[in-house]
Amino acid sequence: MKKISMICLAAGLACAATAVAKPPLQLAEKGIYVAPQKIAPAKMVNGKIVVGEWQDYSTTSTRGVKGVYYTFDCFDGYVVSDGSYPNLANGGQGAVKGDTRFPGDNSTTCAFGSSRWYFGTTYTNALTVDDVDAHGCFDDGGSAVDSLDLGWWWGAPTSTPATCVISFFTTDASGDCSSDPLANTYYSGVSIGFGPLGRGGYYFTNVDGLDSDFGIFVQSPAPGGSYLIALTTDGSTLQTGPGTQMMLWGTGNTHGESFRPGSQDEFGWDDDNPISAAFETNECYSAAFGVCPDPLAKMVGMGTYRCPGDVNNDGFVNGDDYDAFASAFDVADLCADYNGDGFVNGDDYDAFASNFDVGC
Repeated sequence: MKKISMICLAAGLACAATAVAKPPLQLAEKGIYVAPQKIAPAKMVNGKIVVGEWQDYSTTSTRGVKGVYYTFDCFDGYVVSDGSYPNLANGGQGAVKGDTRFPGDNSTTCAFGSSRWYFGTTYTNALTVDDVDAHGCFDDGGSAVDSLDLGWWWGAPTSTPATCVISFFTTDASGDCSSDPLANTYYSGVSIGFGPLGRGGYYFTNVDGLDSDFGIFVQSPAPGGSYLIALTTDGSTLQTGPGTQMMLWGTGNTHGESFRPGSQDEFGWDDDNPISAAFETNECYSAAFGVCPDPLAKMVGMGTYRCPGDVNNDGFVNGDDYDAFASAFDVADLCADYNGDGFVNGDDYDAFASNFDVGC
């Protein structure tokens, strides 16, 4: 039985397309950076994506008290200017808003560089839901997603470049296989326009200032929540050209990178069997493929714009942050590895105390 349809299909695509199995995984080479051109708030209204007023996207590299920190990282980005991980950049002050975060791979286990997994150029999956099992240390969700890093393969329907718009929504509801994810209640989201993109490229982007610059509040899901991504031509019409799909990577816990925040389950939803702008019961898949990293999930990084001492990401630097850090430090929990060197020691305490004293 069909699930509730909520997204428009590209013209000419039959909803009763023949079901096909996923092709073998492949590694795509170095991604192509594309900057957003426009940005707009988006909502789910009566089961459809409604895009609000568009704004021109523009952000500049600025260094204030606050910095960009991942709260959930399945993107594995590194700051181009100095090659450091965003949460550890600038001596723990976070990445500068507007600086490019290039896909990397710090792991000596995978050692794939900026390559990412996908299912090849004939596979199409423009509508997907994946889970957020946990955020970083001390973070219970609910804050503004101020930065969004995404990686995808774009399958323009012809050799002529096609307009690319990605819509992104979050929910506190699970994305597991127990129920239709389109029945979940989603928070307000965002649509990001990139202009025409050519077919056959692994693209990535960094979107900064969603809330702080553009006033678009995308709420970070609670642990156990999930997110929905639609790869579209206008914010709601799915781009079903061959190859359109999110790129795949893993969270830090999948290969021993404790400094990368967030973790995931192995299951997610892909509208691919058949492509119908809905989810069938057979479209919830395990992404435990036995490759590195394992399991895989969509290439997504959610970031916050916060002060370095605000370790619980609630917008304030106060006793709650101190208590959270001190409790972890007392038991040598890696959540207190403030400088990301793999050890919990006085260097971490001194670094945290210095940022705590600065406040926000």
